[in-house]
Amino acid sequence: MDINEIRNRIDAVDERILEAFIERMRLSEEVAEYKQRNALPLENIAREQEVLQKVKENSGKYGLYAQELFSTLIKLSKDQQQELFSELEGS
Repeated sequence: MDINEIRNRIDAVDERILEAFIERMRLSEEVAEYKQRNALPLENIAREQEVLQKVKENSGKYGLYAQELFSTLIKLSKDQQQELFSELEGS
């Protein structure tokens, strides 16, 4: 396989990652709305740790990298939820 074929396969994976990211952020919006309606706190450290542990355990030799990726995803979700909380409170 030459470098261009490998890059094409990476591009295809990147497209799937982007689609999954967008879906995850949309679901994060739903979580924020649920938390707001039910007066739940923005942060759930136990849930975050559970997700990160599961990611690490299921990623083989890429565990630490996967954990870093998911830490970033969680941070972005919380940032978005914070923005939504602020918007919902202002309504």
